[in-house]
Amino acid sequence: MAEILSLESVSYSYPLPGEGEAAALREVSFEVEPGEVFCVAGPNGSGKSTLAQVCAGLLSPTGGSLLYGGEKVEGRSRLRALRKKVGLLFQSAEDQLFADTVEKDIAFGPRCRGVRGPELDQSVRGAAELAGLDLEAFGGRSPFALSEGERRRAALAGVLALSPDVLVLDEPFIGLDYEGRTHLAAALTGYRRDRGASIIVVTHELAGVWPLADRFAVMDSGSLLRVARREDLAGAGDELGALGMQLPDWAVLARELAALGAPPVNPSDPDALADAAGSVMGGRR
Repeated sequence: MAEILSLESVSYSYPLPGEGEAAALREVSFEVEPGEVFCVAGPNGSGKSTLAQVCAGLLSPTGGSLLYGGEKVEGRSRLRALRKKVGLLFQSAEDQLFADTVEKDIAFGPRCRGVRGPELDQSVRGAAELAGLDLEAFGGRSPFALSEGERRRAALAGVLALSPDVLVLDEPFIGLDYEGRTHLAAALTGYRRDRGASIIVVTHELAGVWPLADRFAVMDSGSLLRVARREDLAGAGDELGALGMQLPDWAVLARELAALGAPPVNPSDPDALADAAGSVMGGRR
């Protein structure tokens, strides 16, 4: 399958005050396929947020190339075109919200693209519904009067209203309770299903994205260490631990059950885990 977004030996360095520069990315290469959920995982300071901004066209690589649809993203016209295709949800919702009401904030992007009337209303309502935000209850309120989880949903709705083909999310699950994580996971699953979109999740915490992601890129100190599918990364607990990350407890449980002879199961399905545990315990009697 042809990739929709790819990085070829991408590097990025920030200029330092006075002289010199600090390398945030070091020759990173990977491809994201159409309709794929791709997780970029790494500890703080690994270059994840810089990578997210490169993928969204907010930063241009200082080395290597970013490609969209197989074509290099070079020059202002192609950068502008990329920004219409890729949506970015910042780690802090406050960095993305600015209007005096939630509804106006969600409508801002489509309105800037010339969407008006019933089409604009449909875009706003559809995005709010997909993000799990009750527009009737929250549409007229200030986004800064909402809870953290509600602000996160409002910011996500503002991105979804633009219908991006690639959605990039920077630490989207941080600070959310179980209900908030469940709502966000459902929103991402629905958007992927309805739009066939690719989703890139940048995080240092694997629990929220583990059931969703098809593949994981593991980073440290600006370098790409490996790209692996979920079932392969499940055996890399020690490697992740050395980076200050850990597998979800239920992923570890699924791996341990498999080692005891249980059939492979979806580790995010509690009933499947219970059945697998029962089969192992039953076999030991």
